[in-house]
This record gives sequence, structure tokens and C-alpha cells, in this order.
Amino acid sequence: MMQKLKFVLMLALPLAGCTPAANPGPGPTAGPSATPPASISASGDALLDPALAEGEAARGIVGYVYEGLVRIENGEPALALASSVDPSEDGLEYTFALRPGVTFHDGTPLNADAVVTNFNRWFDKQDPLHGAGSYPAWASAFGGFKSEMSGDKPKANFDGIEKVDSMTVLVHLNAPDADFLKKLTDPAFAIVSPAALNAAGFGTGTGVDGGSGPYKLGAWTQTSLQLEPNSDYWNSAAVPAAGITVNFGQ
Repeated sequence: MMQKLKFVLMLALPLAGCTPAANPGPGPTAGPSATPPASISASGDALLDPALAEGEAARGIVGYVYEGLVRIENGEPALALASSVDPSEDGLEYTFALRPGVTFHDGTPLNADAVVTNFNRWFDKQDPLHGAGSYPAWASAFGGFKSEMSGDKPKANFDGIEKVDSMTVLVHLNAPDADFLKKLTDPAFAIVSPAALNAAGFGTGTGVDGGSGPYKLGAWTQTSLQLEPNSDYWNSAAVPAAGITVNFGQ
């Protein structure tokens, strides 16, 4: 089953990265054939930190600006920022090769260090970037955080991530999880530029943008937010034709 999954995801590469589409949908949550709305309504205090965003509207906006290693396409995981994934035969390790040439909106390159930074932020409550958030999506998907125990066993099924080389990471699990890749398609697990994560006010109206998706954060006021087409999107055939207006408090 694991080898079959690897084969399916390798075949999905053209779908995830090369399918022409004038109006792609949210990076991690929908295929490029989805047509985005011209406007979206959200609460005025929408938090656009992927790992902490709550509510359908905020998570939807995150999906236009940010991308994960994989995304959902036709109900199944397909490649996004990963160019391939290789599960081990025992289902306890997943090797992700990263898509070359991807740059975050703030100019930071996608590499293994960026991916490791994000996973460590989610998993380790002692990580400097973790902060005081509850990370509900992580807790729900993986059962717990680093060093948390249930009896003599770790609460979390995730057991860490390591950098293999500059464009490859290796994820370790404590037990096989047939839904692991589908879990990673959640917008909460979008990969954010480390520079953005270190910036004051990330995810709020300061406009700090650490995404890599087809839309960038534009003007952000108390009443609205503009999502602008990202002309430098790695999938040039999927650059949006028009922006999206997010209306707050409506």
C-alpha cells in the first residue's frame, strides 16, 4: 500500500504543479481547477497564521496565500511544495523532496531548514516560535506535543523531523498512520517563511506575508484585505487572473 501511495503521488506531480488554470483555488486545500470568489467575508480580527487560524473564512484565506507539502485534489493527497514523497515500508518514515526554485512572498527560499522550522514550531511547546497558541489542528491530527506522555508512551504519533540535505526532509512517526498525508493537507500545516514567523505581528494586520501560494497579501485595513495575484508563483500557468477582496465585519 505504501509503495502504491508513493506511485500515485509521483503521478500527481503534473496535477499539483503543471496543470494550466486561470483561477486556482486554495493551495493546500483545493485543486487548481477551483474558481475563487471575487470577495470573501471574514471577521475583523481574522488571524492569518496558518497554524492558529480558526473559522472557515480565515482558514479559507490562508489556503489562498499559503501552501503545504501536499494538498487535497479530487479528494486525495497530491503534491504541492513537495516534489515527491517516499514512505518507508513499515510506514514509520516519510521522505519529502522539496520543489526546487520556490520562493516565499518575502523573498526567502523554500528549503529543508524552512520545513523543519515549521514542524518544530508545531510540535515543540518549548520552541521559540511556538508561542502561547493552542495549535488545535496539530493536537487533533497527531494527539499531542513533544515530551507529552500517556503512561509510558508518547501522546503524539509524530516523532520528529530531520534535515537530510538542503532540499530533503525525513519525518518520523511512532506508529503507522494511513491518513498521515491527508492530515498534512490541512491549511494549518502550510509551510511559512521562517523570516515571517520571526517578524513582529505575523498573521495580523501588519501585512507580514510568509506564504508561497498563488495570492499575496495586499492592502490590509480595519475593513478589508486585498489578496493580489502572485506573478512570481512557481506554477506560472496557475497565476490568478484577478485578486480577491476580503471584507471584514460583514
